Amino acid sequence: MINQTLETVKRIENADNIDIKKTIEKAATAGYLGEKHFYCTVIEEGGLTHTVPEILGDPYKSQPLDNLYFDIISKALDHDGIYISLGYCTPNLFIPDSDCDEIIEYSDYDLEEDEYEYLMEYGLITADMVKKFKIYAEEGISGHERTEDVGLMINIFDGEYKAYFALRSTDQCMSSFRILPLSLDYQKEHPLSLKNPINQILIEMIDKNIVLK
Repeated sequence: MINQTLETVKRIENADNIDIKKTIEKAATAGYLGEKHFYCTVIEEGGLTHTVPEILGDPYKSQPLDNLYFDIISKALDHDGIYISLGYCTPNLFIPDSDCDEIIEYSDYDLEEDEYEYLMEYGLITADMVKKFKIYAEEGISGHERTEDVGLMINIFDGEYKAYFALRSTDQCMSSFRILPLSLDYQKEHPLSLKNPINQILIEMIDKNIVLK
């Protein structure tokens, strides 16, 4: 699956026809989560992000996806860029099999069969798709925390759009989200690795939620 993932990553990174407005609008529906969970944030130098309401001075106010919203997003593209949250992975949300579009069981194990005891189930969610991924914890593959999501960071360099798959992360010790690009430089067990099967599935799911012009 890694070759398919790398082809998707390369295609998206070089795409010049991503409809950012419609992609954000689609992502905001959140699908299975039943709320506007996915949203776009503005990246500042150092990889921290701010929501549009934060930029407007009221971080607790809900900002509609109106002309003012997209004007701020458009201006941010010419600076440090934006991040669109598009995919979510959780081991803590019970999802009935009947609600899943697909159930995937990991099979590329390194240990012997009798060394596996604890089966993990990860719910993988995008705006219009839900999948369940099953893997034994002893394999060491890292999923994502409740305060993390996967999406696209997008910027304009020399008049051309550049998009990269990334993870947005925070914890109780941080006041802002930080963007961390996914990379081939990590082993498959790492949560930021493009070799990680959870990220590979999410990338293919996200690819189907990106709206093109």
